[in-house]
Amino acid sequence: MYVAIVAFDLKDVDIDFAELRAWVRSRAADDYSRLPGMRFKAWFSDERKRLWGAVYLVESMSSFDRDKIPLLPDGRTGPVGTRPTSVMFLELEAFVTGPDGLAGIEALGRQGLSLVGGGHDR
Repeated sequence: MYVAIVAFDLKDVDIDFAELRAWVRSRAADDYSRLPGMRFKAWFSDERKRLWGAVYLVESMSSFDRDKIPLLPDGRTGPVGTRPTSVMFLELEAFVTGPDGLAGIEALGRQGLSLVGGGHDR
């Protein structure tokens, strides 16, 4: 298994985080949930630093084409419209869960700022 970490430095990109969250909510979450070979994807952000990205857990290097990042499974790009600032592919060394575990993860539904109501106050 592999971990991919993809980050976009948005300091020079004219896009706001509300637009990115709306894109995740209305399109990307569903599209990426159907990506073959992907076990997990979590988006992250830091509005103050203007950073946006994602962490993926994928079955193999062949299930994730680094030359196509940030394309959606259908070949289109997301709202940033540029290549990521950084991309790292790493071998998964270990995986553990906390005391609450992942049992029943389906019951958690979709979580995060993009999927449960937009932004937050800082």
